[in-house]
Amino acid sequence: MQKIIVEPHYLGSLEYYGQIVASDEIHLEVCQNFTKQTYKNRCYILSANGIMPLTVPVKFDNRTPLKEVTIDHSQSWARDHKGAFYSAYGKAPFFEFFQDYFHAIWEKKHQFLIDLNLEMMTMCLKVLQIDRSIQLTEQYEKIPDHRLNDLRERILPKKTFEERNLYLPFPYTQTFGNIFVPNLSIIDLIMCEGSRASEVLTRSMH
Repeated sequence: MQKIIVEPHYLGSLEYYGQIVASDEIHLEVCQNFTKQTYKNRCYILSANGIMPLTVPVKFDNRTPLKEVTIDHSQSWARDHKGAFYSAYGKAPFFEFFQDYFHAIWEKKHQFLIDLNLEMMTMCLKVLQIDRSIQLTEQYEKIPDHRLNDLRERILPKKTFEERNLYLPFPYTQTFGNIFVPNLSIIDLIMCEGSRASEVLTRSMH
């Protein structure tokens, strides 16, 4: 039985969701202090101009645990993400099936980043038809239970997935370009493959 501990990512990468699919029990670290330039508040999609980051603006200081990080709604980030989503995937095979799920969450104006991330994750797992035991941490432990595979602060955008040996790209047809772009956000896979997305994730595991 595989158990992991990892942070809740915003529309996480295929590498991230592959680890979730391969695990029976997921512990989400919400008590560790928030760090910048991670997948906690950003993801990457494929646009007509190539890879495009989507970032949720947040408010925090050096000692703010992830569960207390708030979203900065003074910026029009949700509108920007919806626009980018439509431009990137409006012609994707499964856009009509699932667009409303994403739009409904973006329109909610969550106060906390953790709530946005958890709702996106719950919805994505439902679309993928994947049922997993998920629990939130109640306190930060530098060294977690030895039965947990510690992936905290490991899946990071500033390092390539090849350096971690967790994800093996399994190509699928994307909306733009002829060269497959690996390890994008789960939103890319769902829009392009729909119900077959979980099969692609399973084949993307090392």
